[in-house]
Amino acid sequence: MLNLRLPNLFLACLVSMPASAPAAQVQFNGVDRVVAFADVHGAYTELVTLLRETGIVDAQDHWAAGRTHVVSLGDLLDRGADSRKVMDLLMRLQGEAATAGGQLHVVLGNHEAMNVLGDLRYVDPGEYASYVDVESAAERADRRKAWEAAQGPGSGAAFDQKFPPGYFGHRAALGPRGKYGQWLLSLPVAIAVNDTLFMHAGPSNVLRSMSLPEVNLRYRTALVDYLGLEDRLEQARLLQPGDEYRARSKLARERLAVMTAAASTGGGTTDGALTDAVQRFEAAANSDLLSADGPNWYRGAALCNEVAEADVMLPLLQQFGVARLVVGHTPTRDQRAASRFDGRVVKLDAGMNRAAYKGRAAALFIEPSGLSVRYAGEPTAVPIKPEGLFVAPNELDDASVLAALRDGDVTVDGPRGPNEMNVSVNHGGKRIPAIFQVRTEVAARKEVAAYRLDRQLGLGIVPVTVEREVQGQRGVLQGRPLKWVTQTEVQQQQLRGGGWCGAEPQFQLVYAFDTLLGNDGRTPDSLLFDSDDWFVYVTAHDRAFGSSKSLPAYLKARPPATGAELRRRVAALNESSLETSLGELLDAKGRKAILDRRDALLALPAASSTAAKSR
Repeated sequence: MLNLRLPNLFLACLVSMPASAPAAQVQFNGVDRVVAFADVHGAYTELVTLLRETGIVDAQDHWAAGRTHVVSLGDLLDRGADSRKVMDLLMRLQGEAATAGGQLHVVLGNHEAMNVLGDLRYVDPGEYASYVDVESAAERADRRKAWEAAQGPGSGAAFDQKFPPGYFGHRAALGPRGKYGQWLLSLPVAIAVNDTLFMHAGPSNVLRSMSLPEVNLRYRTALVDYLGLEDRLEQARLLQPGDEYRARSKLARERLAVMTAAASTGGGTTDGALTDAVQRFEAAANSDLLSADGPNWYRGAALCNEVAEADVMLPLLQQFGVARLVVGHTPTRDQRAASRFDGRVVKLDAGMNRAAYKGRAAALFIEPSGLSVRYAGEPTAVPIKPEGLFVAPNELDDASVLAALRDGDVTVDGPRGPNEMNVSVNHGGKRIPAIFQVRTEVAARKEVAAYRLDRQLGLGIVPVTVEREVQGQRGVLQGRPLKWVTQTEVQQQQLRGGGWCGAEPQFQLVYAFDTLLGNDGRTPDSLLFDSDDWFVYVTAHDRAFGSSKSLPAYLKARPPATGAELRRRVAALNESSLETSLGELLDAKGRKAILDRRDALLALPAASSTAAKSR
């Protein structure tokens, strides 16, 4: 077996501070001025430009912000060649800031964790090259010789491809004993300054019932556990440098099985502790804190339906004693910072690395006068704009889709089904996918009424719907995702959903909405999915808005369990607001029936706050 193992690591070396040392401070109050930036991704030049223009550093790149607290939201690494220079700069500025009475907080991002753990999918070739100076030429030559001996003559090119120059220096420097690895392992995953929580990605139910210090302790422990077990398995040659990160657990099991079989053939045994170590390593690799629901990956606050996600996020903000969350991780739609949840979430990743994201460097200012953001190259700070609603297609804001479907030119692409056509709508240079459904006047009004009620509640599960005439036929024009499937197609083709936003919270919105509408017409063909992100949408409401107060038949066995945010919005409905939004579509009797069903919906047991699922 080829041995390209890095020098032995010991678990005790992973924890740099004594066990008796107090936990690092992660909550700060009484700070007059806070500045934050997100997701550098090796864009050293762009970062320095931003820090200079905002007065954080002077022309010589030394701290100039006095008692200001500056927060980096992580993802310093990957996708850009100069990440080492970025770390060197921030490590130096941390000391200079403390001397001046300020603070530079660096919050750990998922790409920092990935590099420390050895998940190198996104490392830029220039990042490896920047560590050539700490890579021993003799050591590299020895490793290459071992590789060629194992792989055969002429395999040197494959070695250089798998382990480019600087690779071993990179792994040593970012490992738990390396200069940068030790620094990264000391960083928090979340901090609070005044009433604002700063995290790279965002909180999920994985963090429920934890204090902020506990979140940081548990996250660091998850990293250290993985690294310690990885070292144990490397010493046993069950893991090797170059093993694909996501395959490590499988490879360790397979190699242990081979080792066990060989020992048995020879009449010996393997160390039983290795079996335990392999099992514990797999558990460490599958830690909830390091998963897609962990604080460095979870995108619920940035991407998911606000009505559903509020039941996850708002209790967590209350749990941590903050009023606001600032995140990076998820690039904003237009390379401008944006707010969600009525300003309680700020998305700050505007794509600083222009080569990778075609965005810009952005700095968030939190001051007694309020919040603002300044972009590199622009003279003044500006207010943060709400993100707005994006439904179908999710790439365009709802207002633009409405204007296009109402006023754009319709091209029929072909039939889809009975009384239904695939169409394209061209408007303002944009092409929008849509469906035209032939409808009677009454049915068309019901479809539009469902859309308007959806928007009144802020749900965003009914695509934009307008009455139009196409090829001499009256009906409704309704937006669609760029790629989509129906529930029928999902079942027939045995498709597996994905995306960052859990299906069940979205389904609960559908169930509550159908209850409110008295919709007995829900079928698998009228439940749609964006097949890229797996957002849930509904259509076909021509059998809704009757006089019945009963649950739709398909929900009687399992009534909807509404969360706190939806209940709040539904409770706010009244005759006056419904008359304003639906007056020309439904008569007074029809509007009263909605309120009667609303009361029936609110009389059902509410969803438990602890039962709300992030994914």
